Amino acid sequence: MPKITVTNAETGESKVFKVGYGANLRQAAGYQDVEIYKGMNTYLNCRGMGMCGKCLVEVEPMENVDPQTFFERRHKVPANHKLSCRTKVYGDIKIKTALQD
Repeated sequence: MPKITVTNAETGESKVFKVGYGANLRQAAGYQDVEIYKGMNTYLNCRGMGMCGKCLVEVEPMENVDPQTFFERRHKVPANHKLSCRTKVYGDIKIKTALQD
């Protein structure tokens, strides 16, 4: 089972949890009460449809998640970032959340 280490860029809080192979990152974080969004984006987002680009996370290493999707290319997401709603986890990763205003 892949292990995810989360660091909130806004508050500095960290949390570690495990997910099933191929799990959706946004859903898994929600089940663990991990805050992905920054500020009001917690309430004002597209609910995981990939349209708003507010669930942006920094991922390390990129080899343990799926490649960039159409939505990520559309939002011009940097190479070491992913939209959590469009990310499937295949190995241990470290992420930094609450990046997008």
